[in-house]
Amino acid sequence: MNLRSVLPPVIVAVLGLGALSSVQDTGFREGIEADLTERAQSALAAADLRGVDVEVTGRDADVTASSDYDAITAAEVVNGVAGVRTAVAYGPNGPASAGNLTIDAYILPRDPEPTESEDTTSKDTTVDVSAEATPSPEATDPSSDGASAEPEEDEPERNPTREEREQAQEDLVEIPNITFVTDSAELTEDGRRVVRNAAEVLEEHPEVEVRIEGHTDSLGTRVHNWRLSERRAQEVLDRLVGLGVDEDRLTAKGYGESDPLVVPKTFADLEKNRRVEFIVRN
Repeated sequence: MNLRSVLPPVIVAVLGLGALSSVQDTGFREGIEADLTERAQSALAAADLRGVDVEVTGRDADVTASSDYDAITAAEVVNGVAGVRTAVAYGPNGPASAGNLTIDAYILPRDPEPTESEDTTSKDTTVDVSAEATPSPEATDPSSDGASAEPEEDEPERNPTREEREQAQEDLVEIPNITFVTDSAELTEDGRRVVRNAAEVLEEHPEVEVRIEGHTDSLGTRVHNWRLSERRAQEVLDRLVGLGVDEDRLTAKGYGESDPLVVPKTFADLEKNRRVEFIVRN
């Protein structure tokens, strides 16, 4: 058999199989990307996240939104879609960072108070007519001129001096670190003891207002760490209110891993970065 007559058809066959395989791989990948994109968009719609762009490459998704908060929230939703390997959040200025968010951006709104126009048939609307018909003692007292007593004036609010704020900050810095059960916002027994200590310090400085800051180490995803730090800061705030501290004096904010005390190189460094700080507000 002449080799020259056999070789060209073999080469053509090999090249044809390679091209066919390439086309099949490309089509298979595009099918996966289209499927993941469709399921990601469905998950975002179910989460009521509108105006979010999802671009899937392979099994990795880029999620773009008009704000860092929406981008991070949407990326977390997409990251939960089966088959998606990673989801990266992009805001209006590039990669979204939880450290750029303010407390107002991510506090969930409370349920609105019911209005008069809402259906109240399930409530007890029974009116005691006899009670309404009974005149007040002032109305039957001939010596009463009907004038109501003047309300007592509240004492003027006193702002803490600079020295008082500095002293309060020094006392709060001396409080040991508050500890939590691993990867949760549940206080350990020692953590609850430290929060009671913090409540005592705050009662010694009743005029100052304090921001409770939650920080985590860099293990895990940024979104997870940000939410964990937020929950821990809020848990400390709620615990302090339960111990008698005026809630109006307190705010809580989570920073996740965005503001470490030290560059983590050892497990001890990671532990230093996991903390709750009390910052006296000016």
